[in-house]
Amino acid sequence: MTRVVVVGGGIGGLAAAARLAHSGYHVTLLEQREHLGGRTGQLQREGFRFDTGPTLLMMLEPLEKLYRDLNQRMEDYLQPVLLSPSYRVFYADGTRFDSSPCIAHMVREIAQKISPAEVPGYLRLMADLSGMLHDVVPAFVRRNYRSPLDLLGAKQISLLVKHRLLANLFRRIRRYVQSPRLQMLFTFQTMYLGLSPLEAPWVYAILTYMESGEGVWFPRGGVYQLVHALERLAHEEGVQIRTGERVQQVLVEAGRATGVRLASGEVLQADVVVLNTDVPTAYASLLPQNRQSHRRWRNSCSALVFCIGYEGKLPQLLHHNVHFSADFERNLQEIFVEKIVPEDPSFYTCLSVRTEPSDAPDGCENLYVLVPVPNRSGQDASALKQQVLERVLGRLEREVGFCRQRIRFVQSLSPADWEAMGLWQGAAFGLSHHFWQSTCFRPSNRAPFGGVYFVGASTVPGNGIPMVLISAELVQQRIEQEVGLRVTK
Repeated sequence: MTRVVVVGGGIGGLAAAARLAHSGYHVTLLEQREHLGGRTGQLQREGFRFDTGPTLLMMLEPLEKLYRDLNQRMEDYLQPVLLSPSYRVFYADGTRFDSSPCIAHMVREIAQKISPAEVPGYLRLMADLSGMLHDVVPAFVRRNYRSPLDLLGAKQISLLVKHRLLANLFRRIRRYVQSPRLQMLFTFQTMYLGLSPLEAPWVYAILTYMESGEGVWFPRGGVYQLVHALERLAHEEGVQIRTGERVQQVLVEAGRATGVRLASGEVLQADVVVLNTDVPTAYASLLPQNRQSHRRWRNSCSALVFCIGYEGKLPQLLHHNVHFSADFERNLQEIFVEKIVPEDPSFYTCLSVRTEPSDAPDGCENLYVLVPVPNRSGQDASALKQQVLERVLGRLEREVGFCRQRIRFVQSLSPADWEAMGLWQGAAFGLSHHFWQSTCFRPSNRAPFGGVYFVGASTVPGNGIPMVLISAELVQQRIEQEVGLRVTK
């Protein structure tokens, strides 16, 4: 049997390992930490539980397809709950808006909180984005690229023109809605791809449809249950999983992978090595020098995360909440252009205890706060985290009656912590999705060495759990085409 070593036990590594084992390869997965999940982590402390990476699921289809392809049912491993409302928005002027996948709810909310005149634009937006999503995913997302010429097919060109995929997101959204509050609501999602909505292409408006059209989901037990579900699937397919094993080097002879060397000195021989690591980090420290080793990558922003154990209740907060700064465009300028920590940050809060009561002791809240900040190529937010926390808590005091005296503990993650996890420049969301780092221009899932492949957020198709699961599909297809399929169970 062809021997495969998967380096990294994040979502992409686990999914790829399970897929390849199901296809008949002999798969060993190595994870340097004692627990699996990569950026999908959790914190348990004093009876509180927090997801420390992704806190929600969207676009369930790639996850359902993974289990279906392996002759299983997702529902037997994971129980996602649809949240409605999806989240509550707090605007600086005091307006509160509950976003929902229910069109009737959104029509009512827009008419009452914004203006009845905005409703037709919202309905046109959802219709147009639905069509764009279902055109874009098969044509541009679910495919392995071999050269930029792959974008020049008749179908691809016709879709680029039909949907104006490369138009500016922020300017184009104004064709649908005039309210600045709705413009913020329907564009901010690109921040989690490392892109300012002010410079993002229109194609990324599909994130709004994933959220508002297909809904926001939360697995029973927390998002970290996804890691357990994928680990179980991989074990059932025969994957050997070894944690606490740091790979020091990918061994390459005559331009082809022969295995990996561990920090312990042990050598594992392999015909194929799949790297579920940050691509810039892999080229800098795991692979032999090549033309990619000194490429100038553009990274996403980073994030300050605060996990707060709170004694008391905050009933005005939902499971998910977005808090916009008074000057949203200035906030974006500071993070993405000036690369400084925002004076008046927009931020996100999550209380998973709303859906999973066991995530906090009785009468308490597990308050998770995420503040987008520059990565470490700009001002280092690691040194300013207390200052940022003070600004966030001041706003929560005004908006929802937060009481500092009820804080039991605060545990944080900063850009320095993300960098320590292997994310170049501490970019919490990996490589940015600007034009020259998307589709065929994103780092290929095939390294310039035979038998070396990538899976995860920094290769095709991109960031986010759905895209990472699709990346596992794509690398499986590529390995089967280039290495050969040995056995099918």
